[in-house]
Amino acid sequence: MEDQKSKQTVFVDSDAFVALLKEDDTNHEHALRVLNELLERYDTTFITSNYVFSEVVTVVSQRIGHSEAVAFIDTVTAPEYYIEMKRVSPDVERQAIEVFKRQTSKNISFVDCTNMALMSAFQIQDIFSFDGGYKTNGYTIREMM
Repeated sequence: MEDQKSKQTVFVDSDAFVALLKEDDTNHEHALRVLNELLERYDTTFITSNYVFSEVVTVVSQRIGHSEAVAFIDTVTAPEYYIEMKRVSPDVERQAIEVFKRQTSKNISFVDCTNMALMSAFQIQDIFSFDGGYKTNGYTIREMM
């Protein structure tokens, strides 16, 4: 009998995408190891948002190149892509504003707050990110086990 992988849902943040795409990113190798572990050890459902998508397209275009940003767009918007993109609704955006107002660190971006509001709406506790602000807000940053 084959071992059953435990199911989990993980939100993917902008910095994880950038680390995976930018080979000279300081977190590139770590991001590859985390992604491979999430794919191999668990039955993982990956979720991201249209806000994260927007941020990644911009950062990849600026730091890697326009053609790489276009390739990212084509990959992420393909029907068979394995990461589900949730759209930030007006209700989630209002919640994100409240999350943002409660922050005490200037390093928590509004996109981070939309991520937390969306994660709360979909009851997601785990995030694939290198941003410690999520941990201080009660979320679990997925790292190597």
